[in-house]
Order: sequence, then C-alpha cells, then structure tokens
Amino acid sequence: MSISTSGNDLVLSGSFNREALQRSCAAIHNLRKQGCTSVNIDMTKLATGFAADLLPFATHCRALLIDGFGAFLRLPEDPKFSRLFVNSNWAHLIDPRQFDPSSFASNKHLPAMIYVDAETHYQSVNQIMNKLLGSLEGFSRDQLAALEWAVNEITDNVLNHADSRVGGVVQLTTFSKSGIVEFIVCDTGVGIPKTLRDAHVHLTSDVDALDRAIREGVTRNRQTNMGNGLFGSYRISQLSNGYFSIYSGYAMLSLTKKAGLHVAKQAIPYQGTAIVCGIATDNPNLLSEALAFKGEKYTPGYSYVDKLVEDGGATIVLTNEAKSFGSRDVAKPVRIKIENLLSAAPERVEIVLDDVALISSSFADEVFGKLFVQLGPITFMNRLKISGGNNVVRQLIDRAITQRVALGKNSPYG
Repeated sequence: MSISTSGNDLVLSGSFNREALQRSCAAIHNLRKQGCTSVNIDMTKLATGFAADLLPFATHCRALLIDGFGAFLRLPEDPKFSRLFVNSNWAHLIDPRQFDPSSFASNKHLPAMIYVDAETHYQSVNQIMNKLLGSLEGFSRDQLAALEWAVNEITDNVLNHADSRVGGVVQLTTFSKSGIVEFIVCDTGVGIPKTLRDAHVHLTSDVDALDRAIREGVTRNRQTNMGNGLFGSYRISQLSNGYFSIYSGYAMLSLTKKAGLHVAKQAIPYQGTAIVCGIATDNPNLLSEALAFKGEKYTPGYSYVDKLVEDGGATIVLTNEAKSFGSRDVAKPVRIKIENLLSAAPERVEIVLDDVALISSSFADEVFGKLFVQLGPITFMNRLKISGGNNVVRQLIDRAITQRVALGKNSPYG
C-alpha cells in the first residue's frame, strides 16, 4: 500500500487494508492541522480493498464533512472496483456532492445505510432481515431470531452510547458458498474505551477496555443496559466458527477461526468504533444456543418474522419483492424467502399476484414449480395460497408446475 500527500491531495494505491485505513485517517488529520479545509482523495490506482476497512474510512470522511471539512473523491480506475465503491454507497458517504446515494439492488448485499434515530434504526434492521430471508436457504425461526438479535444489539449500541455526529452506518453482505452473514457497523463517536472507562475507572488502557467489552454483563450503565450486546454477538460469531473484530480508539480486537482471539494496541487511533461481525449459518441450532446469559438460554422476543405474520399467516406481494419477473436470478430470492417463512412457522403464506402483468416461464418454474416439488402437492396446497393475477400469469404458473413435476430436476428451465 502506498500513501502520499501533496498540498491537499491524498493519493492511495495498491490494496486498502487496515494499515491503509489508519494511515489515511492520520494523513487527513495532518492536512487539517496544516490548515486545509478539504482533501482530494485520489484512489485511481487503488486495486483492492474490503468493506471491513473501506466502510470505516468512508464513515470517517462523512464525519469530517459534517465538521465542514470536505472531500473530493476520484474513483479507482478498475471498473469493477469503481462500481463497488458506488454500489456499496462508500462513494456517496465520502463525497455526497458528487455521488448520489446507491440504488444498487442485489440478492446478497445491502449498501451502507445511515441511521440516526429509533425510526431509521428500525428501518435499517428490517431491511437487513428482509434481505437475509431471501438470500440464504434453510433458516430456522430460532436462527433468524438470533441473527436479528445480534444486528439489533450492535447497531443499537451506537444510539445508546456512541454520541456519534454521523449516527450509525451499517452494511450487510451474505456469502452463499460459505454460508456467512457479515454485517459491519461504524460510528464516529467517543469510542468504546471511553464509554466503558466512564463507569469502570480501573480500565487504564484501550486494550483492556476492548477486552472487557466482549465479556458478559459489561456496560457503561447497569441501570439501562444489561451489557450483553457485544458479548452475545461475539459468542454467536465464535461458536459458529465465524469472525469478529472491533477497532476503537487505540485498540483492535479480532477473532478468527485460525488465530483465535487477539487484542492489541494500535499506534493510530480510530475516532469512533468499527465492528465487523461474521456469522456462519450452516448449523441452524448453534446460533440460538450461543444466546445464554448467566447460565440460562435466552430466547429473543418480538422478531421480524413475527411482524410479517398475522393470524398465523404471512403475505408476500410479488410486486414488492422484485422489480421484474423475467429471470431465474430474480426469482430465486423470492423462492428462498417463501421457504424461510414456511420454515419459520407461519401456518400459511399467501402470494399476491396483483399488478403482475406477465412472468417468464423460468421465473414461474423457479418459484412455483420448485416449491411444488419440494413441498409436495398436499403441503403446497395447504400452506401456500396464490391470489390475484390474470389468466395468462396463472396459466404460466400451472404450466411450470406441470413441467417441473413431469421432469423433476431435468426440467428444461434449469
């Protein structure tokens, strides 16, 4: 990684990693000390980078903008990497005057979202859970509840403790091959070490503070918080063979399957907190088992799935789930969402076809044909209700089911 400054230009090349995050933030700090009121961030020669480092950097730049220090961004020359900056919303966070908010739609990812209060926090968590319902197959109700609990707890910590002028920033990525759910939460507040030292004066270093932050029952205010948010999320990551990291102040905590838990002092501080939580989902029972506090298993209460269920059933309005109905790729997350809802306990799922003028044969096969074969005709008819839709759409669905039953896995639609 190469970093250089000239005037108010910050030129980055190579790979943007954790060291690059630290050095870039330090370079911008020095430019401000020199009297600069803005920075030109030249990433044209940047070749690679990951959300765990780039999202904290983008969040840091957004905080500087709020303070009156602007940033002008030049995107990487590599087309794929450049699109990632725009699609992930990093470009907008760094330079909102040049780049609009991301409108990228993906089955596996959610662009970085800012939340500043209870309402926007609620909306962000709902978007994350809706994406999870349609991205990874085979979720159980307990598994979904445990994931929602972890997302809720870590993101809510920002509103309760961080005093962040940006608010919180959260981004979701799912990796279908490994079954990993990764969410990254950043803020530009006072940091975990300071919030804990306010109540635990014996914590003399940032390293000690982060080490204590993932212990059960550790919190700034025992009157309002139980102190189980970071502990529970860390445990879910650990027991699922996932990964977990916190970068805050002068300390870095990291957990990986290969290296285990490591807490170390950092020469360059991060002004705020960046948390990366990677949870493996291949064991449907493990996540809920991780939520045990004071020796007792904890069952999360009101969840996103509960919000979708009314009188024992859930409703999916197809036009809310997809912008088009012409491909198998668009149809797959719809089918996965229906399967996960059925697995999560509702007695029935109603699929509303209102305002769907036409669907392709591949879309109909991916959703309705596959569900019919997987569930069997009796379960399909008892637990799924298809309502609305014109005659053409219904005929295409009937035809897809007939062909899928006749040919099974050898269906001409894939």
